[in-house]
Amino acid sequence: MQKNVVIGLVILVAVIGAGIGWKVFQDSSKKAAASKIEYLSKPKPLSVTGVSGYTLDKVDLGGEQVPVIRIPLVTWGGYAALFAANGGVKPSKDSLFYKYGKFAVEIIDIEDPAEQLAGYASGKYPIIWSTMDMLPLMYDALKIDHRVIPQVFGVFDWSFGGDGIVVRNISSPKELKGKRIVVSGNTPSNFFLLWLLAQAGLKPSDVVIQYVSDAVAAKDAYVGDKRIDACVTWSPFIYEITDPNSKTYVEGSKLLITSKDANQLIADCYLSRLDFAKDHPEILRAFNQAMMEGVDLLQTSSEKVFQQMGDLFKLPGGANDSKQMLGDVHIANFPENQMFFDLDNPISAYKIFFLSQEYYKEIGALADNASYDAEAVIYLDSLKALKDKGLFAKQENTVKNSFNKQGSFNIADLETKKTVLAEDVQISFDAQRIDFDFDSSSQEVVENKQHLQKIAEQMEVLGTTVVKLIGHLDTTKVEEFKAQGAQIFIEASAQAKLISKKRAEFIKKLLVERYKADPQRIITEGKGWDQPLDPTDQNKNRRVEVRFLSFE
Repeated sequence: MQKNVVIGLVILVAVIGAGIGWKVFQDSSKKAAASKIEYLSKPKPLSVTGVSGYTLDKVDLGGEQVPVIRIPLVTWGGYAALFAANGGVKPSKDSLFYKYGKFAVEIIDIEDPAEQLAGYASGKYPIIWSTMDMLPLMYDALKIDHRVIPQVFGVFDWSFGGDGIVVRNISSPKELKGKRIVVSGNTPSNFFLLWLLAQAGLKPSDVVIQYVSDAVAAKDAYVGDKRIDACVTWSPFIYEITDPNSKTYVEGSKLLITSKDANQLIADCYLSRLDFAKDHPEILRAFNQAMMEGVDLLQTSSEKVFQQMGDLFKLPGGANDSKQMLGDVHIANFPENQMFFDLDNPISAYKIFFLSQEYYKEIGALADNASYDAEAVIYLDSLKALKDKGLFAKQENTVKNSFNKQGSFNIADLETKKTVLAEDVQISFDAQRIDFDFDSSSQEVVENKQHLQKIAEQMEVLGTTVVKLIGHLDTTKVEEFKAQGAQIFIEASAQAKLISKKRAEFIKKLLVERYKADPQRIITEGKGWDQPLDPTDQNKNRRVEVRFLSFE
């Protein structure tokens, strides 16, 4: 699958497609491409001009004049349900949009997101798409005219492997500290990077971020400039430069993490202008109903949809390329839409909006005093109408169950698996105890709960990973036991491992019982006092290490 859109200063991003005309670069051309890339210390600000009211044209469908909504798309497999719901790309009476709302939809291919955004602002395209993480930037640029404030009213899909972070001679996110990373600004690639840094306890200032125009330029820079330690890009580049069998393999490169592990982080949403949502709520309701039915229809009309997508996007492999594109996305049905817009969901639309907003303030993409409410850009009326009608009761939420449970029992050596995230967490235990009072109001327990909450949220985001909890003890008594003889020390060392494992098991129990974590995704180990972090600071040694291990 290939993303083939050049991302400028706009946010309609996370694009994967085929037909980019990508070729194998020779060493000389790699260096030439990299030498032409402009590196910036922060993303260029997003700006929009030419704002005006929307227009709603009409189209003739067999003698009947009906409104037509033209929706511009870039090459991306996540829109498959839209093709299924519309019965193709052209306006048609056979479409579900006409069936439920007496309007037509025309799907058009516009690979330049700047053109898409300009059409949205001018009113040519009242409904477009974006990723949820980009909405703070979009709102910031468009709030000057309330007519064009975006209203997110549904989610197409989640990126499920198409986006990734490639590193050179780096084993874990923490090792990114001080390293040089290239990424495209004002894109989900940037959000992906900032999120991972935050999970690893790093700030943007702890690394050297070099911003480029788009993810293709990020790939070129990484390939041609050995000073770049990591890049954030998409398929096929994330595979071409990390596969030792590839002609374009970059020695020492590996995938640190992809959106298949962080499979609810990058969400492609459809959104309306505010003025259009106010004037035509019935269209948004019908649009959502058609899209949710389109998810089911896709199961029986996939080959037809693949051909339609291949034709529109001019994919060199036609339907086969379209089919492959779906491997890197998860199409969202009705219960998954409900989950995404549930305020209590740890990785909801609300959480992503607030998270990305804070990340963008850290890098100067938003003003320090920016404080935008997610309610300003989330429109739930149309989804609520479907729920009130009791529709789509048979659809099941599968994105919540994306972890391969069978795989967890077939892996013999988890240590050989890819660690996508690892951190040491300081959980406080009293001496000689393997638990603590969860309901206590002490400062230590309050801090313990904060750590547990973070682990639980990371499990939600990293939905395909196994979590390994490794207990460690301080080394205060080590020399005392050694002085008592080899046999005493051996027995004490074994007991230390047992105690540290029991502490890890207690943490697992809390995650399962208090935070509803999946017990099949959590394994425990006790290292006792064998791996101290600091020989002088015992507080650092009394800890629980958390590793997220990928099966992919």
